[in-house]
Amino acid sequence: MLEKIDAFFDRRLNGYEEHQLTAIEFVREFYPFTADCLPADQDAVILDLGCGTGLELEYYFKRNTMAKVVGIDLAEGMLKALERKFPGKQLKVVLGSLF
Repeated sequence: MLEKIDAFFDRRLNGYEEHQLTAIEFVREFYPFTADCLPADQDAVILDLGCGTGLELEYYFKRNTMAKVVGIDLAEGMLKALERKFPGKQLKVVLGSLF
């Protein structure tokens, strides 16, 4: 039986970041590169589709501490982890499909 995608990711929340950071080749270069491609101006507003726990946002918020980010994800657990990770940031999370 197939899992719903939200349940799939929520069940794997513990260990998700470690998996992402170790199982994907060049990921440690990819996230900083992606963050550097985003706007650096203080009034920047970013839409992060399928944001998960915000691994790339760790790099982006270092580059642009004042950015406003809207993160959309199907997995409620991922969004809660994202909010815990970035207290005090201008972060709005939306539980839902990017479609």
